[in-house]
Amino acid sequence: MKVHATILTAPTSDTPGTAIIVHFDDRRYIFGHIAEGSQRAFVERRARLAKVRDIFLTGRTEWATTGGLVGFLLTVGDSRNVDDQKLDGNLVTLHGGKNLLQTIAATRSFVFRGQLKMNIDEIKEANSPNDVFKDNNVTVRTLHIRPTNGGLKLDRKKRSADEMGIDGHQQRVELIQRMFASQNKLNNSYELEDVDPHVTRESTQGKRNRTSSEDEGRYLSTSAPRPYTDKAKAQYPSRLSKALPSLVALSYIMTIHDHRGKFLPKVAKELGVEPGPKFGLLSNGHPVITPSGRIVHPHEVMEPTIPGTGIAVCDLPEADYIAEFVSHPEWSDTTAVQTKIGCFFWILGFGIAHDHRLIEFMERFPGSKHIIASTDVSTDCISFGGAAKFATRLNHLDPVFFPQLHRGSTAAEPVAEHAVTAEPGLVFHIKPEWALEREPLGEVFDAAHALSEVEAGSDFITIVNKTRESLIQLPPKLEEFPGSDVEVCTLGTGSSVPSRYRNVSSTLVTIPDNCSILLDCGEGTIGQMKRVFGPDQYNNRLVDIRVLYISHLHADHHLGSISFLKEQQQLLDVNRLKCQPTFVVAPNRFWTWLTDYSLIEDFGINRLVFVSNEHLRNSTADNFTPTPGYDFLIQDIKLKNWVTAPAFHCQSAFTTALTFRSGFKLAYSGDTRPTSSFVSIGNGATLLIHEATFDDHLIAEAVAKKHSTIGEAIKAGRDMCASKTALVHFSQRYPKAPNLRTDAASDIVYGFDYMRFKVGEINRFHRLINALAEVYKDDEERM
Repeated sequence: MKVHATILTAPTSDTPGTAIIVHFDDRRYIFGHIAEGSQRAFVERRARLAKVRDIFLTGRTEWATTGGLVGFLLTVGDSRNVDDQKLDGNLVTLHGGKNLLQTIAATRSFVFRGQLKMNIDEIKEANSPNDVFKDNNVTVRTLHIRPTNGGLKLDRKKRSADEMGIDGHQQRVELIQRMFASQNKLNNSYELEDVDPHVTRESTQGKRNRTSSEDEGRYLSTSAPRPYTDKAKAQYPSRLSKALPSLVALSYIMTIHDHRGKFLPKVAKELGVEPGPKFGLLSNGHPVITPSGRIVHPHEVMEPTIPGTGIAVCDLPEADYIAEFVSHPEWSDTTAVQTKIGCFFWILGFGIAHDHRLIEFMERFPGSKHIIASTDVSTDCISFGGAAKFATRLNHLDPVFFPQLHRGSTAAEPVAEHAVTAEPGLVFHIKPEWALEREPLGEVFDAAHALSEVEAGSDFITIVNKTRESLIQLPPKLEEFPGSDVEVCTLGTGSSVPSRYRNVSSTLVTIPDNCSILLDCGEGTIGQMKRVFGPDQYNNRLVDIRVLYISHLHADHHLGSISFLKEQQQLLDVNRLKCQPTFVVAPNRFWTWLTDYSLIEDFGINRLVFVSNEHLRNSTADNFTPTPGYDFLIQDIKLKNWVTAPAFHCQSAFTTALTFRSGFKLAYSGDTRPTSSFVSIGNGATLLIHEATFDDHLIAEAVAKKHSTIGEAIKAGRDMCASKTALVHFSQRYPKAPNLRTDAASDIVYGFDYMRFKVGEINRFHRLINALAEVYKDDEERM
C-alpha cells in the first residue's frame, strides 16, 4: 500500500490558503484550509476528490481558512446522487474548531443540499471525546494552541447560558441537519420555493419552451412580498443564538496504523502447529496449543510489526501562538517524534517563518522534513494557468482592454536552509518509505510559451499582428458623453461555479472623481483584483470601493464579500480611515448572513451602512420614505436616485438602476429572465451590464433555469434605449469564450475575466472580435 501527502494549494493571490491531500487507495483526507480559490484550484489541478470523506480544517475558524468551504460543499453536493448515498460510503465529515457550526449555519438562507450527507465535528476543547479521530486507516490527534498574549480573556470569560450556547449549539446542529437533508418535501409544499415571492405563482407554471422574450412583462405581481410560512420560519430561524470569536488554532498529527507483519507458515510448522484453523488464529493475534501441548504465541510466527508513521500539519496564524506550540508535551521526546513524524507541514502567518523559536524547533528534529507555507516565503505565482494563458494572449492582442496579469517571480524571503518552501505538487511519501519529491500538478503557466507559435498557432500570430497594426493606423475614437470616462473591470464573468478559464460573478465600476462600485462579489474576487491591478494600484482601488451591491443570494454572486470587507477594513485602519463607511446595497437576507457571521469574526460590520434592495423598489414613488442610510448613500456618492425591481430568477433577486448627478446612468441585471420592470427602471441607461448565460439556441434551458440568452440581453439594451451594453455571466458550458457574434453592433462588448475598458471606448471591441475567435481556437476543451 502506498500513502502520500500532496500539496494542492499554497499561498498566492489566487489561493490564499494551504491545502494538503493525503492519498490512500480507498480514501482521501484533506488537511489545512478550504480558502477562497480552493475549488477552482482543485479543478485546475484535476484533483480527484470523490474519495474525500474527512476534511480537517487547521488554524482558527475564520474566513481565511473557511472562505471556500461553502462553494466546495455546494459543488460536492451537486455532484452526488441521493439514491447512491450509503450511510458508510459517501458521508463527508468536516472537522474543525469552535464556531464551525456557526459558519455553516449562517448560510442557511442560500445553502440547501440534500444530495450531500455531511457531518460536522466541532472540536471544542482538548481531551474531549472527539479530540482523537480514528478510522481503518489513520489516527488523527488534535492540538489546541492558544496565543500567549491577549485574547485568553475572550476565550475563557464566563458567559450566560444563552451565550455559552448549549441551546445555541443544539439549534445550530439541528439547523444544519435540515440544510443537508432532502428538501423535496419543502419544495413540493412551496415552503422554500426557488422563485421570487414578488412573482405570481401562476407565472412560474407556464411552458418552458417559450422563445425569445415571450415571457417578458408576464412575471411581476404588484402584490406585496409573500412572507415565509410559520413552518418555514421554524425550520430556518431569522437569527442564530449568540456566539463569540475563538482564538484557538488547531493543528493535527496524523499517523497511519501499525502494519502487522506477515505470517510465517514454515516457522509455525516447525513449532508443531498443524495447518488449518490454528494458522488463522495465530495470524489474527491469538496464541494456540500444539498437539504436544506447547503454547505458540503470534510474535513467534510473525514478522515484526511495522510501526505506523505520518505527518504533522501545524497552523500558527500569528507569532503569539509559537510559545505554546513549541512547549507542547507532544514534542518532549525528540527521538520518538522523528521516528513517528516524517514531515512537518507548516502553515504560518505573515512574518513568523524566520522566528528564532520556530527555527530552533525545526533544528530539534532534523530527521523530519519541514515544509513551510506562508505568504512571505511563497512565491506569488499564477495558480490558474489556463486562465492566465488566454489572458496573456488577450494582452498581446490589445493591452488597452486586456491588462497584463501581475505575479511574483521570487519570494519575499527564502526559507531557512533546513526547510522547503511549499508549492503545489510537492509530495511527501509516507509509505512504503519516507521521500520528498515534486510532481507536475496541472498546467504550469509560462507566458512566453503561451505566445509561442507552437502553442498559439501561426494563424494567431498573423491575425494579432494585423489587428494591432489596424488599431494603430486607425485608432477607434473615444466617444464623449456623461459617463464616457467611467471604467469597467469585469473581474469574473462565469456563472454557477468557478472554472479553469472564468471565475464567478464580479464587476468593478469606477466613476472618476467619485468612487467605485462592486457589482456582486463572487468567491475569489479579491484575488482577481490583485492580478489585474498589482501591488501598486490594488490598495488604492480597494479603498476606493464605496458600495458593495449584491443582486441575489446565489453563492456565485456573493461568497467573496467577507474577504473583500475584511481586507478593506484592514487597509482603512492602516490609512487611519477607520470611520470611512462602505455602503452595502443588498437583499435583507444577505445582511442577515453578514450579521450572523460577524458574531464570530470582525470584518468591520460596524462601519457598514446597509440599504436593502427591497426598500429601493419604491425609491422613485411619490410616497417613498427614505431611510437615513438611503439619504447618506445618495449624498455621499452623488446620486440622483437608486432603484431596484424584482428579477425573475430566485427568492430575493433584484435588477437595479442608479443615476448619478453627472448624467451617467448604470443598469445591472444580476441574474434574471427578461422583465419589463427592468426595462422600465433602466430606461435611458448609459451602460447596461446584463447577464448572458446561454447562447440563443438554448432558449428552453434559459427559461427553465431562469436566465437570459445573449440575444435577449442585447434586446433588453435596445428596449431600454441603453447607449452601451456589456455582456457577462456566461455559462461554464462555454469554458473559454461564448459564441462571439461577428455581426454584433459597435455598442456591444463581451466581458472577459480581467478585462478593463472605458464606457466611451466600447466601440473598440468590435475591431477585436475576429481576432478573439482566433485567440480561443485551442486544443481540445478541458474543464
